[in-house]
Amino acid sequence: MDVSKILSLLPESLLTELADDTAVNRYSKKLQGELVFKLLLHCILSHKDNSLRTMESAYESIGFNILNAGRKKQQIRYSSISERLSTINPVYFEKIYHCCLEIYGELLHEKTPSIIRFDSTIVALSSKLLKVGYHLKGGDADHMRQLKFTIGYSDLPIVAKFYSEQNFNSENVALRETILSFEPDKNKGIHVFDRGLNSRKTYDTLTEKKIPFVTRANTNSKIKEVTGNSIIKPIETSTLLIIRDTVVYMFSEGSKIAKHPIRFIKCVQKSTNEQICFVSNIYDLSAESITTLYRQRWDIEVFFKFLKQELNFSHLINRSENGIRVMLYATLIAATLLLVYKKKNNLNGYKIMKLKFVQELEKELVKNFVKMCGGDPKKVDNFLNFNSS
Repeated sequence: MDVSKILSLLPESLLTELADDTAVNRYSKKLQGELVFKLLLHCILSHKDNSLRTMESAYESIGFNILNAGRKKQQIRYSSISERLSTINPVYFEKIYHCCLEIYGELLHEKTPSIIRFDSTIVALSSKLLKVGYHLKGGDADHMRQLKFTIGYSDLPIVAKFYSEQNFNSENVALRETILSFEPDKNKGIHVFDRGLNSRKTYDTLTEKKIPFVTRANTNSKIKEVTGNSIIKPIETSTLLIIRDTVVYMFSEGSKIAKHPIRFIKCVQKSTNEQICFVSNIYDLSAESITTLYRQRWDIEVFFKFLKQELNFSHLINRSENGIRVMLYATLIAATLLLVYKKKNNLNGYKIMKLKFVQELEKELVKNFVKMCGGDPKKVDNFLNFNSS
């Protein structure tokens, strides 16, 4: 599937409709919502080191003029872009993000994903530069502020939350909040998360809500066995020896016991001889399948690396809470387009995939430019003069 087909699924009419719904243009004549969205998307995709000055320059480029053919262009300064990001309604970008999930999820048959990986990534910056966010105590951490972005990822980033309050420093709070914020009719996939979320109360809540999950637990967790070991002979996988599969009650700190029993699988890593344990409320899958599901959690780590290295997500071009939310959704929309392109064209890796996407986009812009100018070089200046008048 080519880039033009992918982009056509996100039509101009939808952007305009959502702008009307969110009243995003009420107090702005120059940098209207649709324009800001296109400029952000263009720069995130085309410039690895995006910045406010890059956006100012991109606004003047021929490529962006083609994307906005017919719209009268005005002079825009980087300071105006920064101010607009600080005040523009982020709900507009959030709605576009959710529309993208609906449109492209259906294209990838991802409306009911089989597995959803949950994890958080941190962006830290000096307290002198960042006024929102929470502190970590001790040493140089007192001079830094941190922001937490918690995401649920299948083939697409299907849920995303941004946290700046101190209590969300704990994954028991951030991951729980993100998982439970998911709409019930979409909350059908197997949820996989790491042992940062280890609250026995949350395990009970997920079980009561019939949300299937797989995670890891500490090997020294206090437990009370309900059933004996169902594994007679150790099961060998490529990396593990599975030696125990039981149903247990887990204890929280102190002597408080969980309300619901849970499956407890103990393994030995073949390479290090280290013991590791998995817990799950899923009983109709084999122990080997449970460990395989957890191994797939690593995909979200690769996704976070992609966001930070290829889409410049760790660099905050606007440091207001409003601007950070806008950038979160704009970046996830760009990531969604790239992930669809990657999957529909059977591409491996992220760096080359993004390069191919941008090259194909540039080729489409050239084609459109030739069409608009009717193959006449003199019309190039006429086109640019019209858009700058």
